[in-house]
Amino acid sequence: MRRFTRLTIKHHHRRRLCLRQLDSRPHHSTITTFSHPAKPFQTHPTPSTFAQTWTDPQSRTPTKFPSPTFTPHIPALTTWFLPPNHPNQLNIPYLLSLASSSTSQVPLELTLPNGETDVTCLPFTAFLGYLSAPSIHPSAPRLYLAQHPPPDYLSNDLPSPFPHLGFQIRSSRTTTQTSQTSQTDENKNNSKNKPPEIDIYTTSLWLSRSSHQTHTPLHRDPNDNIFLQLSSSKIIRVIPPKLGDLVFKTLHSAGRLSSTDPTGRIRDGLLTGKESGVMDRVIWGDYHHNHHNQPEEEWEEEGEEEGEEDIESQISAHISASGEVYQTVVEKGEAVYIPAGWWHSVKSVLPEDVEEMESKGVTTVVGSMNWWFR
Repeated sequence: MRRFTRLTIKHHHRRRLCLRQLDSRPHHSTITTFSHPAKPFQTHPTPSTFAQTWTDPQSRTPTKFPSPTFTPHIPALTTWFLPPNHPNQLNIPYLLSLASSSTSQVPLELTLPNGETDVTCLPFTAFLGYLSAPSIHPSAPRLYLAQHPPPDYLSNDLPSPFPHLGFQIRSSRTTTQTSQTSQTDENKNNSKNKPPEIDIYTTSLWLSRSSHQTHTPLHRDPNDNIFLQLSSSKIIRVIPPKLGDLVFKTLHSAGRLSSTDPTGRIRDGLLTGKESGVMDRVIWGDYHHNHHNQPEEEWEEEGEEEGEEDIESQISAHISASGEVYQTVVEKGEAVYIPAGWWHSVKSVLPEDVEEMESKGVTTVVGSMNWWFR
């Protein structure tokens, strides 16, 4: 389930957005290295046959697809940006030509310099103006298009990637008959002569300025996910369902996540800012790994003198020592597969020269697109 972090939100009833914490301060990204190396995402040797592998639930692990897999088939990777010198700079005239006849608005996450967040709506053309502005005043809000389907006029540039992975998308007629023909469909999906059939649950477009680091704290989704990086880079950490469940159960028992139940379900759909910070430290934090050999049943607070983050450091150390952490950096044109139920956290990677580029009036963006399917 996707949720929006509650810091100070007056209008969270408008939309349940993805759980995330936004940092409006321009700074270079620092990525913590665990004491035990994270596993790389496996690269599927022949992406066009990925669907046949996917039919075996036991084989569903985090997977990465190199840029040649989708670059020839997703026009947005080239038409939306200005090659070759600034491949992460938006092609504003082209995008305006698509959006100029539309008056539709998109919901945007708004972050104030003091960290307070809200949701607002603007025409997509106005958001393009924000993304392409040479600079943003430090006191101005930061805007982020997050987890919202792309406007219809952009859909031709963002076709489904699934045919290039060996899937067949169910027709509307087939979908309406799924409950009556599930066994038949399963048999067909297991046939080597017919591509596995799937439903696309929903899609989301993510866009922000490169100087505004975005961060999605640890969470899980109920559907499988193909995540494509349109521009710049993001780093992803993933842990399997049982380990993630244990993390949430332990944090809940220790009183660190009062908004959740032991399974990680958010009762009102929202985490507090403090709780999202807990999740951030657990999955990304840099701790002394004194407890990495301690069994999970012995995780507990060791007194206030140890500091309230002690349980968090123990959990972080256990995650590290488990050998079950997957990590990858997704560059422009690359994509990843995240299985349903796997816990993951995502950060944009700030370019080292982002401040220099903006001082020269060159504004770059971080863009991603994902498709949830089942």
